[in-house]
Amino acid sequence: MSSIGFEVYSQEDFERLAELVYTSGKRMITKKGIYSYLESGKGIELWLQMNKRNEIIGLNPHYSGLSRIRVGLTNELMNDSNSILDGTFHAWADPADETVESGSYPFVFDMPNRANFGDIQVPQILNIQLTAFAHELSVYDDEDHYLESQESEMKFASESFIPSGLFGNEETPSATAIFSGKVIDTSVVTNEHTGATFYWALVKTLGGEIDVVADKGLLRKEMIPGGIISGSFWLSAKFLDNPLTKKKSLLQGLLGR
Repeated sequence: MSSIGFEVYSQEDFERLAELVYTSGKRMITKKGIYSYLESGKGIELWLQMNKRNEIIGLNPHYSGLSRIRVGLTNELMNDSNSILDGTFHAWADPADETVESGSYPFVFDMPNRANFGDIQVPQILNIQLTAFAHELSVYDDEDHYLESQESEMKFASESFIPSGLFGNEETPSATAIFSGKVIDTSVVTNEHTGATFYWALVKTLGGEIDVVADKGLLRKEMIPGGIISGSFWLSAKFLDNPLTKKKSLLQGLLGR
């Protein structure tokens, strides 16, 4: 939450934030439950989740930035810890062809507004806006400084992406990644509700461009255009295209005969 200017350190902080979204947010009714959606200016979003009994079951942040990345959806993932209004997808970045069997790399992303869509067809190719919430972040003035910072003989490229959420012993992959990339643009953003500030950057990495948001406390130096960043992140995305649903796909198939 602090990556977009909301400081949540206790249950009381969470409850105050949930109440803000509940009272001030815009309601969106879906077949699975209700979202209360709050914008806090300049791309900052909070998505409060309520079941059909109007009970709060979750709260997710998102940042709607400038990124646009082409992905091939391959599977929707179900996690026992997720609520019925959460969404998690496995995808290939920059898919090689319509079969969506390969691309730049596979990865997993979460969605704050999944229930606004129906039974989504997979595989399919579409564009998403992808935001990386920084857990750890290092900043370098240029590619030379980034490469010099790596002490081992094997060095990661300045544009690299490791889908760390696909590794480990977890039964369900997580929407996390380790990547580096070149900063295209960056600014300090102010949260209108809290007055807190955080860093935003549009970053070019392997497979496309990603929005990055970060708590200012994570950075020892400011990001600059042309510089390189590297770190670990949680990934949240929203569709930029209307996805094909299985119902629509069946109808299109019948009309095509």
